[in-house]
Amino acid sequence: MCFLKIKIPLHVSGLWIPSISSSYLETGSYGAGLNLAMYIEADIVDDRECGIYINNARVLGEQSMEICNNTGTSISVNAYSPVSLGRGFGISAGLLIAHALASYHALKYSSMKALQLAHVLEVKYLTGLGDVLSEYTGGFAIRLKPGAPGVGIAHRVVVFEKPVLIVGELSSGESTQVMLSRITSELYEVAFSYYKKLVESEDLLDFFNYSQLFTRKVFDYSVVDKILSGRKGIISYYLKKSALIIWVEKEYASEIHELLSSNGIKAFETTISDRGVMVEHPG
Repeated sequence: MCFLKIKIPLHVSGLWIPSISSSYLETGSYGAGLNLAMYIEADIVDDRECGIYINNARVLGEQSMEICNNTGTSISVNAYSPVSLGRGFGISAGLLIAHALASYHALKYSSMKALQLAHVLEVKYLTGLGDVLSEYTGGFAIRLKPGAPGVGIAHRVVVFEKPVLIVGELSSGESTQVMLSRITSELYEVAFSYYKKLVESEDLLDFFNYSQLFTRKVFDYSVVDKILSGRKGIISYYLKKSALIIWVEKEYASEIHELLSSNGIKAFETTISDRGVMVEHPG
């Protein structure tokens, strides 16, 4: 048994503009998102068949087999997440990061190569474009150049005052592939105009406002708007698939948390992460 814990922050994009290349390593997206102080926590299990487990369910079977075949290992990872796979929180990217890092660590191979393999599998299987790079970066991340870690570039914006965030997991959802198929080139042009302004300002409120303007044209806000309409203490919010991110004034955090919970939405109070991917050696 190998004692190692890998922690990856949950990541929720607000702006994304795909950039497709003939190379998986160079394919990705321009955009921006928040890495949350909520984490996937994965333990390495080297005495079980190759695989990825999250909250006791086996997932991403083809991707995990590619990692094992690539490294010649049969390592698996057992992960916990406070939210579900496929809801817009970058879970698939985090799980692939954990499994690739665990497998490469066992062989004392480059961690950068492991991160790049995780990105390649995200792109190949159409589960994401920018989450691996963003989760590796941590914090409030603006993706300046598409691609995998070591190829793409993301900038972690210095945030001087940590926002209080109420995060909600809605019950509905759709695959990344379906979501991307619904977005027109014209809408991406609008998103890119917001993105360019954000690169200049690096302002968190701009990020929330631009993200909401863009995602209102992609997702149904009707339920969220009905719940939050007229509520005090809400600075801004945006929706990505089933992931709802609300920036609130601290004194209203408990009230907004309870409001979501009373409407059947799993809710958490958190903030922006201090760092990206972490590896811990217990003891």
